Amino acid sequence: ETGREGATAWRTSWLDHAESLNDKPLVLRYTGLDPAARYKVRVVYAGDGPAKKIRLDTGDGREVHPFITKPAPVAPVEFAIPQESTKAGELELQWRREPGLGDNGRGCQVAEVWLIKA
Repeated sequence: ETGREGATAWRTSWLDHAESLNDKPLVLRYTGLDPAARYKVRVVYAGDGPAKKIRLDTGDGREVHPFITKPAPVAPVEFAIPQESTKAGELELQWRREPGLGDNGRGCQVAEVWLIKA
């Protein structure tokens, strides 16, 4: 772990992240999944703008979680993936920040993602 000014200790992997800007989604695609399995996602929301809310949906329009404030202090959170979204053996995850915020366009920032067979 490493220190970060004004925050509790962060893991080194949390100091970097993937992000999208403005109202564009951050998208991850998975293939080769077990169509009969259940999955969950473990995610770490980091980056700047911890008060900006973030939402996670599947590519077929199912909500994984509504707009939530990123956990403070930064920590992994887990959510069930709707089984209907993986029955074809593929999954797309789409993260979005609150629409229409303006400013520097940042806020949809994801440091770590695990897709876990439940």
